[in-house]
Amino acid sequence: TLREALARFVAAIGGTALPPRWSLGYANTAMALADVPDAQARIREFLGNAERDGFPLSSFHFGSGYTSRGKQRYVFTWNHDKFPEPRALLADFAKAGVRTVANLKPCLLDDHPAYAQLAADGAFIRDDAGPCLEQFWDGWGAHLDFTREGDRAWWQSKLQEQVLDIGIDVGWNDNNEYELWGERAACDGFGKEKLPMARARPLQPLLMTRATYDQQALSKPDERVYTVTRAGPPGLQRWAQTWSGDNSTSWHTMRWNQRMALTMSLSGMFNTGHDIGGFDGPVPDAEMLIRWTQACCLVPRMIMNSWKADGSVNSPWLHAEATAPIRAAVALRLKLMPYLYTQMWRAATEHLPVLRPTFFDFGDDDPATWADNDEMMVGPDLLAAPVFEPGARKRSVYLPRTPQGWFDWWTGAHHNGGQTVEVTAPLHRLPLFVRGGAIVPTTDTPNDHARTEEPSRALLWFPGRQGDDAARLYEDDGLRPVDAPDRHVVHRFAAQAHAARLNLSLASSGTWALPYKQIRVVLPAGETRKLELTTSGAVTLVA
Repeated sequence: TLREALARFVAAIGGTALPPRWSLGYANTAMALADVPDAQARIREFLGNAERDGFPLSSFHFGSGYTSRGKQRYVFTWNHDKFPEPRALLADFAKAGVRTVANLKPCLLDDHPAYAQLAADGAFIRDDAGPCLEQFWDGWGAHLDFTREGDRAWWQSKLQEQVLDIGIDVGWNDNNEYELWGERAACDGFGKEKLPMARARPLQPLLMTRATYDQQALSKPDERVYTVTRAGPPGLQRWAQTWSGDNSTSWHTMRWNQRMALTMSLSGMFNTGHDIGGFDGPVPDAEMLIRWTQACCLVPRMIMNSWKADGSVNSPWLHAEATAPIRAAVALRLKLMPYLYTQMWRAATEHLPVLRPTFFDFGDDDPATWADNDEMMVGPDLLAAPVFEPGARKRSVYLPRTPQGWFDWWTGAHHNGGQTVEVTAPLHRLPLFVRGGAIVPTTDTPNDHARTEEPSRALLWFPGRQGDDAARLYEDDGLRPVDAPDRHVVHRFAAQAHAARLNLSLASSGTWALPYKQIRVVLPAGETRKLELTTSGAVTLVA
């Protein structure tokens, strides 16, 4: 089956890294913020906006402008005219509980301070004449060769010295497609045999990303590693998250980014996302930015990233009338964080995609799910139906055939499966449905100030008329490595729906000290059947 084939493929290419939970929070960046002459002040102002509004910003990504002089970029350097006190700025982010990520590039321009010595030492992708120079960011430069031990060692030492030691948490591996086209360009080949670039092109970004990953692991051995890469072959999911690249601002792009996420997921890249609002092109209007945020509020990587010719920044504050709906979309994500984090755990342990076309779960029994559509499953239980048309306040949704039908997340209305329904789609709300019988873990307190770390738990059960169902909830501290049972707990829920009663039981494994003692069970409005709860262990189910 499709499910089995995908799981076998992902297992064969090394599985998926479970990211730290904070990386699933809302993130923001913009090239313009790091490119301006007063970049440090502008970025501090951005953080101040989040602090002023109590906006749940989980991480901020520094564009490569922190290394730029004019339009040229010099990896592992800081422009201290623009960033006079980077350590102080990063300390402000750390104090606010916001993680930081820094853009990294694998090419050194030929006037980079380290270029001459590295070239003399035999570094870089080379041909018969020496380092292969290619045009790169308004200059000429050579790419580091990550099959060569000396290049890897230099990269990791500078990553530590100029990024991690300064206070940045994460390396963001960018512009690493290795577009070198010289016919005689070759890599060191790990000191054994020269490897032509035509064969090694996808290998280089993979090794670059792994070098970043390994150094971060060495720098903070008690933390789970999170990295980002723009390029790489199958296998990159062992080390990093990726995204759909520099997209353009349009409704068309928004729709096809979602298709792209689904095909990436079917290709084994489960931890992915898009630049909300479009990276380049025109500035998105308020409606488009709201709808794009909703479309991305349940994908693993949720970030606004942009470069606009007029210096505008895609952010929750770009349009005053959009701020509240954007925050509401982020709040939905944070409420569903226990569910989303559990799906990431299942991606890591069972090789199951988080984002799925409807035919992934329902195609065997419902041929209609193979028809072209704009729906997306998030895990096995949630069906998201984003709006991809301007001015639309309704949309048609095909609900796959399933024994217990579907519930509207917002209204609780029940619909039979195997039919197309028209639903209201007000501007402030993502159309969202829950599979009948599903047991969806959420937070129990609407406290987005806690970001991804809200410890309260509720269990939203959507029972059908009759039938059995099951679910799991994975818990850990969201940060430490998880290779020992005393570092996580797995809750297993079993449910039975009968004509006059509902039974729900909980069994748990693992010995990690949970931050809560109870999980509240919530049923749809109007449900009158008697609820019987059975628990054992330290956590109690309560109605």
